[in-house]
Amino acid sequence: MAAAGAKRPAGALEEPAGDLENVVQVLPLGAGQEVGRSCIIIKYGGKTVMLDCGVHPGFFGLASLPFFDEVDLAEVDVMLVTHFHLDHCAAVPYVTGHTPFRGRVLMTHPTKAIVHTLLRDFVKVSRGGTGEGLYSEKDLEAAIERTEVIDFHQTVDVDGIRVTAYRAGHVLGAAMFMVEIGGMRLLYTGDYSRIPDRHMPAADLPDQRPHIVIVESTYGVSRHLPREEREQRFVERIHTAVARGGRVLLPVVALGRAQELLLILEEYWERHPELHGVPIYQASGLARRAISVYQAYIEMMNDDIKAAFNVANPFQFKHISHLKSAAQFDDVGPCVVMATPSMLQSGVSRELFEAWCEDPRNCVVIADFAVQGTLARDILGNPAEVMTRNGVKVPLRMQVDAISFSAHADFPQTSEFLDTLQPPHVVLVHGEANEMGRLKKALEQHAAALGIPRTLYMPKVTQSVLIEHKAERTAKVVGRLGEKAARLGQPVRLALEMMFEGTQGAGDLGRVDAAGSPGRGGAQMLRIGDAVTLTYQPSEAAASGASGTVTLEWCGGSDADMVADAVVAVVLQAAGQPPGLPAIEVQRHKALAAGDVEAAAAAEAGIITSLLGAQFGPARVDADQGLIFVDVDGQHVVVNAKSGKVQCADKALRERVERALGRMQAALSPLNVTDLGGV
Repeated sequence: MAAAGAKRPAGALEEPAGDLENVVQVLPLGAGQEVGRSCIIIKYGGKTVMLDCGVHPGFFGLASLPFFDEVDLAEVDVMLVTHFHLDHCAAVPYVTGHTPFRGRVLMTHPTKAIVHTLLRDFVKVSRGGTGEGLYSEKDLEAAIERTEVIDFHQTVDVDGIRVTAYRAGHVLGAAMFMVEIGGMRLLYTGDYSRIPDRHMPAADLPDQRPHIVIVESTYGVSRHLPREEREQRFVERIHTAVARGGRVLLPVVALGRAQELLLILEEYWERHPELHGVPIYQASGLARRAISVYQAYIEMMNDDIKAAFNVANPFQFKHISHLKSAAQFDDVGPCVVMATPSMLQSGVSRELFEAWCEDPRNCVVIADFAVQGTLARDILGNPAEVMTRNGVKVPLRMQVDAISFSAHADFPQTSEFLDTLQPPHVVLVHGEANEMGRLKKALEQHAAALGIPRTLYMPKVTQSVLIEHKAERTAKVVGRLGEKAARLGQPVRLALEMMFEGTQGAGDLGRVDAAGSPGRGGAQMLRIGDAVTLTYQPSEAAASGASGTVTLEWCGGSDADMVADAVVAVVLQAAGQPPGLPAIEVQRHKALAAGDVEAAAAAEAGIITSLLGAQFGPARVDADQGLIFVDVDGQHVVVNAKSGKVQCADKALRERVERALGRMQAALSPLNVTDLGGV
């Protein structure tokens, strides 16, 4: 079943043929040399990821959708939605309700909350037009029901695809996603900003270097004015217009920049009593309803907003009123009206524009990026006339100004961001062809001047970018585990065969085979199903009792990872238990039988100390303090045996010890038979 959507544009490349096992495929179904309908498909290692799923603001109905016919949506494992703007999220219910897509859907908590509110209005508006709409409210509710949430800096595993969310700035809840498949790391920025504004913090800098970055190129090589200068121009333009008796129209997206501008206007009006008689209206019911979401997620905003919230709610405005509709608007005297949509295509902003455009005292300020094919973009060219929705040409006499508050990265932000991350491959999306081309050239020249290896791509819609990346399939054992001499002979193979007999997964996991005759130097190999290869290479001094090297190789994935963990356990068991562990276990059993809780706890601390020492390195227990001290490659770890709290300056090591400790404590805990149905 093919999914409906826009038709393939002329000149796009066909699907590449051949073996793509070691190739990352980046395929824009939207946002390729255009702004709108962001939707990028990533294929690698048998996995498929969809990045964003939006509509194009310049089109309607099916024509506004990404080019879904180019892929089999049934193969998409997960959809990652960066933020709540329509060009990034509005096609989600269409995909979940009207295509073969059966994957998971992830977005942040505030994004999910606002998407629900935003798309309810989108359904009503689209069904109120000439078409039937892309989907129903029932489709929307079903999509929200199946949507999962992810926190910033949280990592979620989706069947072997590791997804980590980072702050993107831009708007409340906006995320960048790091996607890791088989050792390949790809960062998708979505819309991002590395400069904090009135309410949002700057985008994070991921702590891992990606191999590929897919980055927005909305503003090309442009440089934003400093925030203070933009704000000053904005309020001065508005003050001048209302002082001469004019009306000011601010066409905005209901959520995001609207809240930024409201904070600026509220502060300016408070500092200028002479303006208190000039009303400011917010003509979006959606923005009014979403204020509660902003209030709920104050902690996700910047320090200035959080500090202000400790004194008073910054989103409870004194000088701003909510306007339900243009029909209820008493259009008398100077005023400021913030109305949707931002591109002046329809709605209240279009009604007010047509009512005010012939009066030279009036002013319209375009504060967001103006997309090609929209009225907002057209009037920036200073035409003498504009066409009304009724097909009548009228003179354009009102003043038109563009003062960008669009929280997209400009050239300095993007250049610095890429210089820091130093990805070898960069894919440009979400930008118009000319600006994107200039950005590509500038980034190439900049990288060459600094000696940074960098290849840039700017694919059109449905044009694939193919990037070679060979998966890393090496496991490294650190600490004392690496010092153990494993015995691969008959005991190991018998143990593996007993453990995996009859086990089935994505492939055949229940078969243990010798993978061939001993190779050079006497190397021996075992193949466990279709998942893991175990190789033992004796040392040259093996005859005198010296140990050799055991290597495990596997392709990342839930089944293969499980098998690899089990194989490691079998090999280590063959190498023998940690010294003294059996004796401590006997002590614990005796203490439990005698009801001596204190002695049992001391024995358990000894067991955990022995196991941590076997896995990580030298470990000792301080029985009086109930603390366990572990040294790992010069790093010091302190474990509280009673509370289970782990302290370590190295975050990654601390998390590894916490996971290991959790497994140990679970193994020592008594089994709850009620969980087994009373058996």
